[in-house]
Amino acid sequence: MQIHNIFKKNISRPINGVVKADQLNESVVWQELDEYVITRELDRHFRVFLSSYLGSIDNPNDPIIAGRMAVWISGFFGSGKSHFIKILSYLLGNKEAQSPDNTIKKRAVDFFPTK
Repeated sequence: MQIHNIFKKNISRPINGVVKADQLNESVVWQELDEYVITRELDRHFRVFLSSYLGSIDNPNDPIIAGRMAVWISGFFGSGKSHFIKILSYLLGNKEAQSPDNTIKKRAVDFFPTK
């Protein structure tokens, strides 16, 4: 058995080492959404953000909530801040991606129920 046989995906495929905000072609978006791994810590961060964000949407005229709406993302170099923000932007923008292998299209949120 060869090592490449134990992986689900082709290990020779191009993998972006750095997340770039302006890299939005369909195959890159699909790969980022498809391969994004939700750890326990990321799950917590997404939930905290979405709870606050949805609270502001549910109460658009509440000046207290509106005055507190801000996001601060911090972490060490290489900790995934840019990737987190890019995935969050796909979710908030309801981004649609098309698979590079076929004509299947999915919204960003549709990648996450199995994560």
